Amino acid sequence: MFKKTTILFLVTVLIVSLLAGCGGDTNTTNNGDKASENGNADAPKEVVIGLAGDAYSLDPYPLNETITNAINNHLYDSLVSPDANLQPEPSLAETWDISEDAKTWTFNLRKNVKFHNGNDFTADDIIYSFDRSKEEMSAFKYCLSTVESYEKIDDYTVKVVCKDPNALLLAHLKDLMILDKETCEGQNDEWIALNPNGTGRYKFVEHVRGDKIVFERNNDFWGKLPDVEKVTFKPITNEGTRTANMVSGSVDFIADVPVRDINMLQSKDNIQIVSQPSLRVIYLNLAGWTDNPSKDADMPLKSPDGSNPFKNIKVREAMYRAINEEEIVEKIMNGYATPASTYIPDGFNGYNPDIKRLGYDPELAEKLLDEAGYPRQDDGYRFEVTLDASNDRYINDGEIATAVAGYFEKIGIKVNLNLMSRTIFFTYISGTNKEGDNTHLCMTGWADSGGESALMGLDLVYSMSQDGYMKQGYGGVNRGYYQNPEVDKLVDMAIATADPGERSKIMQEVWKIAADDVSYIPLHFQQDIYAHSKDIKYHPRKDNYIHAWDMEFVK
Repeated sequence: MFKKTTILFLVTVLIVSLLAGCGGDTNTTNNGDKASENGNADAPKEVVIGLAGDAYSLDPYPLNETITNAINNHLYDSLVSPDANLQPEPSLAETWDISEDAKTWTFNLRKNVKFHNGNDFTADDIIYSFDRSKEEMSAFKYCLSTVESYEKIDDYTVKVVCKDPNALLLAHLKDLMILDKETCEGQNDEWIALNPNGTGRYKFVEHVRGDKIVFERNNDFWGKLPDVEKVTFKPITNEGTRTANMVSGSVDFIADVPVRDINMLQSKDNIQIVSQPSLRVIYLNLAGWTDNPSKDADMPLKSPDGSNPFKNIKVREAMYRAINEEEIVEKIMNGYATPASTYIPDGFNGYNPDIKRLGYDPELAEKLLDEAGYPRQDDGYRFEVTLDASNDRYINDGEIATAVAGYFEKIGIKVNLNLMSRTIFFTYISGTNKEGDNTHLCMTGWADSGGESALMGLDLVYSMSQDGYMKQGYGGVNRGYYQNPEVDKLVDMAIATADPGERSKIMQEVWKIAADDVSYIPLHFQQDIYAHSKDIKYHPRKDNYIHAWDMEFVK
């Protein structure tokens, strides 16, 4: 017997007009009058968006990362998509039925949808995309990790059967963007990335890597058309250059505003600053559950007796207590961050308010290291580590990593700081990196838009090994190879629990165990900070995804 779940799809039309400014080889217009002045009344209404980086690929599957995902959202749709409050709403699936045991989901697909090249969207495209998400190259294996099988019932019906009751399936399916089977089948990964073909609001025009990505509006889009007819994404990795482009009017909008530039930008008559608490937590992973960490690294962990210090909980606690996070927030983040005690944002199901941050105490940290059997040697150091971090992905990430390295040095831990671009960082630290196991200590960030900490538990603390998945698709970003069978059992239980209150209780216990184990070191939650022309009104999303249709112009 099935319970019918039908959700009406509501689309709000956001009116977007044009922005003033020009720069380089990209021109923007202010409005119809501006176009007329230039003798081109028919010029497309365009917005130019400055981002901290380029899309990794226009194939939506190789990397799960905010900038890349948000750009690809313009090209592709999913079965469901998150609304402004991060709750799933219909997209390519108009309705769905759920069995009473929450194991079988039947999706009723939207009809009369066309891919950008004119091909019809059908259930075959869902099956093809699901299959692709499970391939070795995919960063989205977790999405179907709880699924036993899926099949096409007819051209507009797909059935998904879960291994166990799964009340949270939609929160994973929203991450799977749908490709055209007819276009992609038989092509290699590179070809698919260079020839993107989706059903989304925008069509691909060009991608000049490191310079710009240009999309034009898909006038055959199945939903309401966005007012912006052309969107150009400009990857501007240098913070100062990004700010300068905003001030000069070369771009209409920038993300990841450097915190040191906020006051200056606010003083400009034509620029508006928008900020909100972020879901993104910045943290450290330590490979404390293996005897041979980062066995393939050029700069491996070194200790006097050859052991892995991170296996000792006293060492992990010492490193946690060595970090003055309040100082990082004040001096590096200019106050635009909140110290974290857990991976989980306040307000998520399963957030545990009783977990407190370990206090900054370098003297206690030194004592703990002595007790753990790692006294200072003749050179003043106890052991040597390499801290891997990006220097162009998160707000002031290079400066934060440098500060963390300095705190560790003060308690006698020698640190090799290995900073790198985001274009190689995520592959380098991946637990499933085909090039080898490179990292034993890394600083990175994570944000989940599902609102459910059970999904974060599946990704971040479910047992993982250096040899790969211990349970296929689970623990994909558990980069410290944390292993705790009790945590695994509780996460499985939470995913199968339909009642939100009961699920929250289970996950609060998970996060308490993970914190007690010092399975990771939380640093802080960022703030999402944007700057844009005052001619535009921007409605920021909680997941920090920047979409052209979330902008409207002030008339």
